[in-house]
Amino acid sequence: MEAKRFYIRTFGCQMNEYDSRLLTDLLVSSGWTPVDKSEEASLVLFNTCSVRQKAETRVYGHLSGVAHLKRLNPEVRIAVVGCMAQRLGEELIRRFPLVDLVLGTEEIFSLPEIIESGDSGERVKLRLSGRDFGDLATKLAPLGAKALASFVAITRGCDNFCSYCIVPYLRGPLRCRPHPQILEEVEVLVTRGAKQITLIGQNVNSYFDGEIDFPDLLERVCSLPGLQRVRFTTSHPKDFGEKLLEKMADLPQLCEHLHLPLQSGSNQILGRMNRSYTVEEYVQKVEGARERIPGLGITTDLIVGFPGERETDFERTLEAVEKVGFDASFTFRYSPRAGTMAAGFDDDVPEEVKIERLNRLIALQRKISEMKNRELTETVQEVLVEGHSRRQQDRWRGKTRGGKTVLFSADRESLLGKLCRVRITSCSSKTLFGEFVS
Repeated sequence: MEAKRFYIRTFGCQMNEYDSRLLTDLLVSSGWTPVDKSEEASLVLFNTCSVRQKAETRVYGHLSGVAHLKRLNPEVRIAVVGCMAQRLGEELIRRFPLVDLVLGTEEIFSLPEIIESGDSGERVKLRLSGRDFGDLATKLAPLGAKALASFVAITRGCDNFCSYCIVPYLRGPLRCRPHPQILEEVEVLVTRGAKQITLIGQNVNSYFDGEIDFPDLLERVCSLPGLQRVRFTTSHPKDFGEKLLEKMADLPQLCEHLHLPLQSGSNQILGRMNRSYTVEEYVQKVEGARERIPGLGITTDLIVGFPGERETDFERTLEAVEKVGFDASFTFRYSPRAGTMAAGFDDDVPEEVKIERLNRLIALQRKISEMKNRELTETVQEVLVEGHSRRQQDRWRGKTRGGKTVLFSADRESLLGKLCRVRITSCSSKTLFGEFVS
């Protein structure tokens, strides 16, 4: 009998990472063993993303790269799951006949049952039924591998329908997990060694369970014993309010970091994006947050080259980035997503202009990031140690409460999982460097 070994490769956002963790736990509980190389596996999985064309192109490359496995051993099963599977369905099998299974965002967890049953009938399953997988996550939490930092999904799907975004069409409408499920999952992860939990959702601010809203949920999570740090992502500016600010200021476990996507500095473009706020409203909320929370780190998402973006619109984005002074930003050039509202717009910004604008934006953000990091030199930061530097094994690597990566040396046998005080001595635009204090 073929050995039950599986390889999983994850593309995209934190929600995909979370789903891959659940799928891994589910397979392990069914007697499967994870391996680090696709060549060692009898089941090869790609958990995919469809938010941007670049993510899908990467999956195509990896599918081409594993074609030889099927030629060497026809018994190897290859499955594509997640958002790209949901979007393309049968087209994936037509393009890559080597693919055995295509499972959408809500069929992903039926994979072990399909594999075990030997079902060779329906190769594509894309049903969006609104099923709740929260209970599954709670049951699987005790089985998972130990991790210092873990994601916990509090919602699935989205109701915002930003004109460029494919997520509501691929993951369905917003569903909120019952808060007792969330608290139980967090408790189990803490008993398994988690020091930090990040609550995730397409828009965590939309969370609501009976009388429990997102700030209430944060308060309950932070009250759980043994949990040292709590983070959350992503927030939508239109729903970011005073109650959440109060909790961020008052709860000691809640880290001083806010990821708040701006997307564009032009009100005209924000309107076309269906973002439901203005740049002025966004800046006002950021300034209010910084007044209430000293040392708050703010990161964002930005899109350049959206349909209708003129040079003046892009210049307003540069002005907004300078005004806010983001610690870091995730920057992208627009690519149309079939099925979204914006797919019907005239994609009228030439590709070379998109690239040129993106490069200008990256250069500005790099300058601001380095300046913000330089302001932290000679300060002492609390760092949660996550392991050794990948390139310099004699240095420890961790994160500040503001979400910045720190590399530092320390004459200690093991600091893994510890909260340390580190004096920052130098920096780059992406990394802080320091020395162990205590």
